[in-house]
Amino acid sequence: MSVATVDFSRMRILVVDDQTLVRSLISQALQTMGMRSDAIFQTADGTASMRLLDIRMVDLVLCDVQMAPMNGMDLLKELRCGHTMNPSNLPFVFLSGHADRSNVVLASQLHADGFVVKPPKPADVEKAIVAAMQRKRPEIDPFSYYGVATGTEYDRKVFGRLFDAPALPEAPSGTAVSLLTVKAGAVLAQDLFSKNGHLLLPRGAAISANQITVLRDFSDRYGVLRLFVEEISEAEAESSREH
Repeated sequence: MSVATVDFSRMRILVVDDQTLVRSLISQALQTMGMRSDAIFQTADGTASMRLLDIRMVDLVLCDVQMAPMNGMDLLKELRCGHTMNPSNLPFVFLSGHADRSNVVLASQLHADGFVVKPPKPADVEKAIVAAMQRKRPEIDPFSYYGVATGTEYDRKVFGRLFDAPALPEAPSGTAVSLLTVKAGAVLAQDLFSKNGHLLLPRGAAISANQITVLRDFSDRYGVLRLFVEEISEAEAESSREH
């Protein structure tokens, strides 16, 4: 397919890099390709990117790999796990000074859409964006990425405590809440399994709005009708029972 099949004038892109110069160069290149300046968002780290992806819908992310404390792989994992308001299979291209083998393998497990070598050449950026936008998107399944370890301290702190914790005897606990009324951020009091017995989320995990939407939209796949969450108010419990 030709480059013309991607309409840059209608795109919204997030550029993530801790170097102001790199972000500026990419922003200028994107505008040369036809993008509007107000459709190019910039952030300097993963944390700021998470906040932006909760309030802005974008079509693609261009992201540096080496950042702290949340690096590019961590950000992609958070996105793929449905922890932002953007779809978990959003196109995602890495910016990297060197795409070593371990990063390439990890990026593949997280369904990244490629690498652009830094310093980025406009032609390479354009080629990567076109390829990403034309690639078939991975199936939306935010629960399948939790087990992909990025190997960072951030990942061990945020995800490791959930799945590396010793198994505890299952005992009835928490408040049963309908999937139709559960609130984003609710903490699970019991392990959440699919209808096939696959562990989706462990006890202690907070469920995101994106994950709730996926459970509702793909009810045939997951078969989840209710969750057991940590103590909620009587009003919330009553609302759930009514559904």
